[in-house]
Amino acid sequence: MTARISLSNPFRKADTETTRFVILCQPRTGSSLLNTSLRQHPDIHLDREILNHRQRHVLPDDGADRLRACLARTTHRAVGCNLHAFQPDRGWQDWLKWESAWGALAEDRSIKVIHLRRLNVLAQLASWKIASFLNRWGTQEDITNRPRIHIDREEYRWFRDWNQAVFDWRLSHLTQHDVLPVSYESLCDDWMGTIQQAQQFLGVEPIPLSQAASRNETRPLQEVIVNLQELQNLPWH
Repeated sequence: MTARISLSNPFRKADTETTRFVILCQPRTGSSLLNTSLRQHPDIHLDREILNHRQRHVLPDDGADRLRACLARTTHRAVGCNLHAFQPDRGWQDWLKWESAWGALAEDRSIKVIHLRRLNVLAQLASWKIASFLNRWGTQEDITNRPRIHIDREEYRWFRDWNQAVFDWRLSHLTQHDVLPVSYESLCDDWMGTIQQAQQFLGVEPIPLSQAASRNETRPLQEVIVNLQELQNLPWH
């Protein structure tokens, strides 16, 4: 079974039905950029990560109820939230009470899914390590002296395999949902086309939306990872 991939759904003109959706994402894939940018549209309401215990939401404690309440708003044509594939955090003692949100999502096939991932896993891992080093997971615009990093080959293998396995596992429960694949690279290289496609998918009239956040890392990858060539020469890269 494969998810039903939607590439260009026409936006609705007359009906008032609300499109409910989630942005299914991974760490360091541009989910904050996509979220804050789509929120500029007057017909879209978007919550941030509702399964992140470090962010405050006025939502029920139970995970399934939390997702349903988040998507129950009728004030906008499209209502959604970010769902990070690795949340709730297993290191958080109460993580089980939110895990049921994923079951609720799988059961409700009417919820659309924007499937956001980063094609360059090395760049994704580098971004994660730098954010960890700086202890800055949001904007880093004020940091001018950005660090260079070394990535151990086994760390790279672990991250690549774990990253893929967890994300694919989440997707495997959404095979009957309408899914729009979006990549971090498409947001960077074809912003206008990608953001228009996302708006069409959500059933709202496409309008020009600016990038509401800037990229934290603008250096070429060879200036970020000191042993980049070694990693790129690995047979399983």
